[in-house]
Amino acid sequence: MNYPENRRMFTIRELAKACGVSRSTLIRMEECGFLTPCYTDPETGYRYYDAQNAAHVGQFLLLQQLGLTRAEITDCYFQIEKTKEMLQKQRARLFLMQRTLEELEVRVNPAHSFSCSFLDLPETVCYCERQMISSPDESEQFFFSIHEKCISEGFRLMGTEPIFGLSKDDYRMLGIGPQEVTACIPIVPSERNDPHIASFPACRAFSMLAYGDYRVLGELCARFWKEFDRRRLEATGPARFIGLVAPYVGNHLLSKDFCYRLVVPVQKEG
Repeated sequence: MNYPENRRMFTIRELAKACGVSRSTLIRMEECGFLTPCYTDPETGYRYYDAQNAAHVGQFLLLQQLGLTRAEITDCYFQIEKTKEMLQKQRARLFLMQRTLEELEVRVNPAHSFSCSFLDLPETVCYCERQMISSPDESEQFFFSIHEKCISEGFRLMGTEPIFGLSKDDYRMLGIGPQEVTACIPIVPSERNDPHIASFPACRAFSMLAYGDYRVLGELCARFWKEFDRRRLEATGPARFIGLVAPYVGNHLLSKDFCYRLVVPVQKEG
């Protein structure tokens, strides 16, 4: 950067006031290697800063709001590889926050509605079993039993990821006769060898949310695939059906307050 010849220098007190932080905060930024005074008086040891230092402090505060530690901020600010790692973690955190907020929103906005979006799904390892299902009640019982079996067999659950189901027809014909459904229980990856373990790679996905009781499921699937085909999207994996908020998750909720998500990995966005 080409600095003005007569650029203004500020004391640590002035910089702290301008940036809305304490003097000790600036010193800690220096200690972790993030902030370097533009000039230090060799005789008095007094630190002096310029406007670029103030911009650096602003960047620090911004990254701090994302929940990063001082060491993590320093690493990602000065090392591009660390920045890539940070972005991956924050995208996963953003997805988790978005999904959680959508689940909570149904409690304050329980109207029957549909909304679609694109999501970045994280890599997920699951314990999976299949069964023929004829009704929502039977589905609930099946998923509960497989969840229970997963715990009994000593797998560690990945509680931050939702349980989901797969079907042979990708839920295109939901509600028309019995269908074979695979219950997928997210678990923490391990070296354990088990034929029921399946891995689902990280991917971009098209998603549609629906709110309401079980009567909305048929319309959700019809709307989803109509929109999917209209956008000429290309599936790269099976459709996942997620009961985000349903009796299985919380039986204190009324049926009209249920929330569902249908999601399909895609090759590109339409």
